[in-house]
Amino acid sequence: MHGSERELGWMTTPSTRTIAAVPIVRHVKVKGTYSLDDPELVEYWLKRRTKSGNTIWSKGSKYEQVGKSQDWKCPICHDHLFNGEEIETHHIVPVRDGGSDDIDNLQHLHKTCHKQVHSRKSKQGLK
Repeated sequence: MHGSERELGWMTTPSTRTIAAVPIVRHVKVKGTYSLDDPELVEYWLKRRTKSGNTIWSKGSKYEQVGKSQDWKCPICHDHLFNGEEIETHHIVPVRDGGSDDIDNLQHLHKTCHKQVHSRKSKQGLK
């Protein structure tokens, strides 16, 4: 290895992880020929999506409570939080403006919805 390779940062030192540190994630197969497009299976797909939320936030945590209080839906687009998009936690009243990290001041949004909220606020500030 050349000294310049280290300086450029493109060579990284491999890290080791013990097997015990790797979490076990069980995957549940989709039943038979179930399709997202079948209107009779809406409840099945909602339950599957909500169940995946249990693997993101610890049971009983503040973040799980925020998700439950929103009925696991994004308050901006009203789509299920677990639709494959990234999720971000938003402070309704920003901390810099006196907002807290309490459950009633937090909401989970899709990343794109979160950007919309902040772009609206910045546009309002320009007027």
